Amino acid sequence: ALLCSSLLLHLTATTANASITDCPTTSSTNSSHVDDGAFGANLRALLSSLSAAAAASSSGFAENATGAAPDTAYGLAQCRGDIVGGGNGTSCRSCLDDSVRDAAKACPGEKSAVIISDYCLVRYSNASFAGAADERTVKLWWNTDNATQPERFKSLLGTLMGNLTDAAARASSPLRFAAGETDLPPFTMFYGMAQCTRDLAAGDCYRCLVGAVNNIPKCCDGKQGGQVITRSCSIRFEVYPFFDAQAAKAAMSPAPAPAPVTTPIGVNGKSSQRSLPCAFALASLSPRVCLYSWRKEKSLVVILDI
Repeated sequence: ALLCSSLLLHLTATTANASITDCPTTSSTNSSHVDDGAFGANLRALLSSLSAAAAASSSGFAENATGAAPDTAYGLAQCRGDIVGGGNGTSCRSCLDDSVRDAAKACPGEKSAVIISDYCLVRYSNASFAGAADERTVKLWWNTDNATQPERFKSLLGTLMGNLTDAAARASSPLRFAAGETDLPPFTMFYGMAQCTRDLAAGDCYRCLVGAVNNIPKCCDGKQGGQVITRSCSIRFEVYPFFDAQAAKAAMSPAPAPAPVTTPIGVNGKSSQRSLPCAFALASLSPRVCLYSWRKEKSLVVILDI
């Protein structure tokens, strides 16, 4: 893969998992202040806790703020949906620990940084960013090989990435993550993934991913693979599997339905339980229903309008 755009990026090897550190305002003049002052102490405390908190969470995500203003350190950490719980041979915790170490090396003294790897993301700042989509591009990569049947490939890729965008941004998507595959007969199978940071609302996630997909023609048009990574979302496609299919399926499972409405006192003083009708519950959430298909030879995600 080739790097086609960068914003003060540093590539660092972390075991088998390369990371990209984005330090927007790298400067040696503020290093002493950040490292030795109140913000530096708050940042070290924040980063030391985020990895453990995210790894311990069933969602592989944690966000926190440490210290009092004006020296508060804000941060979040998350693991890719298919490695929550240690899938893909790389644990969530080890990826996050590596990312925190990379930040200290690549962004010394920085008050703001994003560390993005294949398997996890760590972000921190001296200003709150929770829930705010940041669509500034951090990295664009492409595979140097051209796709076979390029026009058909682009058409199917557009459909797959559109479906994955919808699935990752659904309000019921617990991890803001979707991955899938489709085939290009007679020989080619290709794979896609879309994800957002889990602090984003569904609409903000959707807009971020749409923007990322729209960048494909700028860097990866007609190529066998590509990645578009921003601070808040990312997409990837390849002609080889790069995610754990079974773990991804579990990560995409809708969040558990809320418990039925229960009234303590019913007829004749007895307790009673009442559930909302299915059609009403669906209508109150969204006018669309998302069905997931995991047949190996077919596309993963189908979105139906109702």
